[in-house]
Amino acid sequence: MNDSEEDIAAEARGILGEQTDIIAAGHFGLANLIAAQVAGGTVGSIAGGALNVDAALDAGIGVGLGGLAAVKASAEAQGVTMKMIVAITLDEIHLLNRETGGRLRSDVIAFRRDSVDIHIAKFGLSRILTLTDRGSGHSVELHGTVSWLSSQAKGDKVVLDLLAHDATAPTAI
Repeated sequence: MNDSEEDIAAEARGILGEQTDIIAAGHFGLANLIAAQVAGGTVGSIAGGALNVDAALDAGIGVGLGGLAAVKASAEAQGVTMKMIVAITLDEIHLLNRETGGRLRSDVIAFRRDSVDIHIAKFGLSRILTLTDRGSGHSVELHGTVSWLSSQAKGDKVVLDLLAHDATAPTAI
């Protein structure tokens, strides 16, 4: 699949139902996977020394493979894929797994837009999106990007802009 917002929305409709009206969609990952990537990269760089090609290349390959393996393992241990879809409909915010291969559920969680607290924090070109259900207190912290270097940024920006508007909109009494 592609990283365009249209392709991401089409993928979300494939999970939620073809008649679902998706008004914004982007790719996000669990925010806590960033730590797994760093830890896996560190272990991978040490193991990369066994390749015996070139020290810098070995370390680089090790960091990449170690980080990827650690992120995938950590994500799946939490019941999600490394890259998920945040799909917004008129009434709900859906968090969907991608390409599960039958290992994981496709639908992770849905929040009603009128009963979720939204917080968006900036971390360089990354954005940490926290969604908290007011009734249950259930919360999820996601990582997205606004980097011009990332193909997924366009969809992420649309989702973040829409949710930033939801977060600042006055609540009905």
